[in-house]
Amino acid sequence: MTGTSNHLDLLPMTNSIQALYSFLPTHHNTLSPSPSPPTAIPSLVYRVHRVNAQTRYAFSTGFSAKNQTTILNYTSALSRFGLAHLHQQTNISSPLISVYDNLAHAENVAKHWAKEKGEDTYVVTIDTQHLARGPVFRAADLLKDEMAAGGKKEVDGDEWLHWGEYLVMYRIPAQAIRDQTPVARGANQDWRAVGVIGGA
Repeated sequence: MTGTSNHLDLLPMTNSIQALYSFLPTHHNTLSPSPSPPTAIPSLVYRVHRVNAQTRYAFSTGFSAKNQTTILNYTSALSRFGLAHLHQQTNISSPLISVYDNLAHAENVAKHWAKEKGEDTYVVTIDTQHLARGPVFRAADLLKDEMAAGGKKEVDGDEWLHWGEYLVMYRIPAQAIRDQTPVARGANQDWRAVGVIGGA
């Protein structure tokens, strides 16, 4: 992406699911984050990446969702693919990439998935000003609509995994990657931050 525009395309969505299309100012305090307004995302977000995740990743190329062809241009498609993504339904190829608005929370999620999946897990810092053009959605909106529609009602203890979570479509380019930090080395090893790899 060679331009400097920081606006994202807005999809024609209804209900409470809307694409986010503007950004907050460039400053970002990871020590005391505040909730993002519904039409903005922070200047930095954090991807929790497992080595066997559907989303492909390399520091030199960025992130690429497994599904690059599905167009989510109506609410039912967004709900179907978005909820399948959030509920880890691997039978549906996801066009979405999860990121979080808080570093400490992303690290806790990374530790959780490393323990659950037994995989090396990283937290990757992403500069949202360099995202490819396209919509970004809030996980909270999808989950709220699912509850309102009479879907998942029982508390199953995993709601915290979606706090401050955003869903980016298709890809996150390499120029948006600021650094990556190993957080956990599989289920049988100690949690450890072993330093930043490929820092900008």
